[in-house]
Amino acid sequence: MRILITGVAGFIGFHLAKKLIEQGHEIVGIDNVNNYYDIALKKRRLSILKSENFEFNELDINQISSLNKSFDLVINLAAQAGVRVPVEKKANYQHSNVDGFKKVVDYCIENSIEKLIYASSSSVYDDSSSQSFSENFTDLKPKSLYGKTKLFNEEYIERLNFKIDSVGLRFFSVYGPFGRPDMAYFSFTESLKKGLTIRLHNNGAMARDMTFIDDAIDGISKSIDFLMNSSKKIGSELFNIGNGSPILTLELLKILENNLKIEAKVENIMVSDESLYTHADLDKSLSVLGYNPKINLEEGIKEFLSWHKTYER
Repeated sequence: MRILITGVAGFIGFHLAKKLIEQGHEIVGIDNVNNYYDIALKKRRLSILKSENFEFNELDINQISSLNKSFDLVINLAAQAGVRVPVEKKANYQHSNVDGFKKVVDYCIENSIEKLIYASSSSVYDDSSSQSFSENFTDLKPKSLYGKTKLFNEEYIERLNFKIDSVGLRFFSVYGPFGRPDMAYFSFTESLKKGLTIRLHNNGAMARDMTFIDDAIDGISKSIDFLMNSSKKIGSELFNIGNGSPILTLELLKILENNLKIEAKVENIMVSDESLYTHADLDKSLSVLGYNPKINLEEGIKEFLSWHKTYER
């Protein structure tokens, strides 16, 4: 297949492109390689992807119409990530997650590309109950601006009324080698190694359903099979891609301390604009996609720390 991946220099985009290239697919990737986090890490990912089956375009998704190429499938992973960004970058939520997403959808329609997979987020859910987050039953009430833009994506695609067959994937805290330095597991690791104080939100009592990157890529691969092999129109579908086993951020920190044999210096701070917990209900993903995550957090953290030794600066 000929596949377009936006956000290909990002964490998930890189791992996905790598797997699809290995499978023999022709991949065209776009990314604006912005400075939200270490540009050198993004370029390192891109250097690994170099092959005859990979074409890279340094391009903002708002300029996607300039590609003028045909594809069997578009996978939109480009976005301003994170629930908390510096004030000067908050406009990126609108630019990338709203305006950029519209441009991607328009590009698909204008070029008769009928298959789209896009990244949504666990941040769209309401965490006011103690139940796991279900695609069909949990209320959608995002606390963060980031979550609101991801919910916009889902509602926008739903209004297209079968113009495109789409799959939206609600990712739950994806982590692992080549990950995002702004995420807790990564920043905790760096702070521990450098002896810096860790700012622990809400006394570490927030729980996160953490998904190892290999499981997340398996979920995307199964979504591709589902979307491309369907004999009928799908419309818009949504699936949770998580692990199903939330862990307190304080426990995550303890796992890192134990592996690194370093005791953390901690400053507790209170926040109100992110979920108290996330917990993926995987019943639908398992029954429809056959998605069944394999890597537990202890294993995944060991894989990440092994890689991090090669990244240390």
